[in-house]
Amino acid sequence: MMGIGLREQNCIGLRDQSPSILTSPYLVAEWGLPTPVVLLSESAPCWIGLDYRVCGRHGEPSVTWFDAERHTELSLAPDFRSFLEGLTAAADFEDTGTVRTSD
Repeated sequence: MMGIGLREQNCIGLRDQSPSILTSPYLVAEWGLPTPVVLLSESAPCWIGLDYRVCGRHGEPSVTWFDAERHTELSLAPDFRSFLEGLTAAADFEDTGTVRTSD
């Protein structure tokens, strides 16, 4: 998962017009995403964000995947801790050159 602005080591804050979580309100409006959401990762038109719609401003948000073009969303985890604990290293998905078939 590449976070917003991580390429520039600028995930929080503004620098050289690079996207960051501080630009979430603009990006949410621009892409027609639901609110309130704080975006963590982007590969437009798809986004991963902290979704505050159910818990409210002071609650613990779920983590949701949004596809702005298809107008779909998928709950990834009930909270950020569960999301982090469920992450898997990319190396675990590397192609081994074998083809798996179902028996």
